[in-house]
Amino acid sequence: MQKDYEKIYIQDLIICHLERLTQGQASQTDLPWYDMYESVRTCERKGGVYMAALHIMMLPYYEMYLFADTAICKHDRPDSRAFMESVAEGDSEFGIWASSQDVIKATECWGEYMKRKRDGSVSYYFRLLRILFLGKFHKNWNDIASELEERLFGSEVNADYKTGELLCILHATVRIWLQDWNIQKKQEMFELLCNHWDFLKHFYSVMIRRIIGSRLANFAAVTNNVVQTNENHPHAHIYYCALMERMESFHLNAKQYKSLDNAKERLRTEVLDNTKPSEILYELCDTIFPEEFQRMLRDHRPKSYDEVASENNQKELLLRQMAEQNQQLNERIARITSLLRQMVESSIPMEEVESELMNYPPGIAWTMLGNLNNDLGWSPVWRGHYPAMRDRFRKRLLVPIEQQAELTEAIKEAAARPTYNYEAGSTHDDKRQQLTIGEVEEKEVQLKRIANE
Repeated sequence: MQKDYEKIYIQDLIICHLERLTQGQASQTDLPWYDMYESVRTCERKGGVYMAALHIMMLPYYEMYLFADTAICKHDRPDSRAFMESVAEGDSEFGIWASSQDVIKATECWGEYMKRKRDGSVSYYFRLLRILFLGKFHKNWNDIASELEERLFGSEVNADYKTGELLCILHATVRIWLQDWNIQKKQEMFELLCNHWDFLKHFYSVMIRRIIGSRLANFAAVTNNVVQTNENHPHAHIYYCALMERMESFHLNAKQYKSLDNAKERLRTEVLDNTKPSEILYELCDTIFPEEFQRMLRDHRPKSYDEVASENNQKELLLRQMAEQNQQLNERIARITSLLRQMVESSIPMEEVESELMNYPPGIAWTMLGNLNNDLGWSPVWRGHYPAMRDRFRKRLLVPIEQQAELTEAIKEAAARPTYNYEAGSTHDDKRQQLTIGEVEEKEVQLKRIANE
């Protein structure tokens, strides 16, 4: 009877809601997410047969999540995807089950999913990999690495820019897990990969001779992007070495070669000559490309910062001032949050607390709301009002962003784009054999800021 009770409990409080969502009988806003989270936490606290039953009953939804099925991974809101992440992370059997699935096929499905999202962020895929690789997920890593390297370094174009990006992320993660490191060291390398992926995707693009992770049209545009993004500058010498190593194999015509050479020179004079290089990514890059990385550094590394750079006092002053302003802002937010918490603890009506929060810009108000929830999770009054408040403040935060994104997307779609066909053996810059399919360098479009304050 106990076993039947567990199944009834899970069915009534969790599964039935997921059934309604995936069958199109309810939208994400209709589901009681807070109650569902609490029910999952109850199963985790009870453990044993509760978690065993939860695992079995969640398997159809685990499969949808692993393969980025839009029935559970909705594009419009993150609620269901975040819920699946939370359940899978708490289920110690999820990784064991996933070990029997095709992780490369799942990655390709996530690539298709990311292309359809407005932001195209790979953070969702990173979260999936974190759950898998830090759990009990296990594969024959050598076989997966070999298959990925065959796909990534093969002569034919076999993946779009987003799917190719996710395959590269998977390749790097598998290379990390192939090392004879303890789990803590592997986790540190994985977090380094995640935190610096915006730069590493450009490094990967050069190494595999195909542009991944962006719609930039050629490697001159990629190089200019490295120059324009300050976060890339400490690691730009790594990109420079890879470019020097691979440039001759891009099969460029005279005009393309000149354009890339100009961008490379700009990278050297504007960034490398004025930035102290960081070595934080050396071990990771050496892990991903063990046969080439050290040799590239040795053969192509530019002159060091100490040899060519002069101090830019104005820049340092501005950076210090910005850091001071950020610190003051954070301290002010902390003080205001403390006062709001005291209002709740003093039984001041929640309507007044919410009214006070509405006085602040959406982003700051959302941050303070999250901090308040962390501090007041014990309060029944707060828990009773928080879900509705969270939805209102989330809408206040996201609606202007979504409106601006939709406007930007509409402008892009309105632009006429030529379409061409790839041929075997082509690369992004080999215009003698192929032309990019509808890809042009992204240009910044100045839009009016949509205020919602």
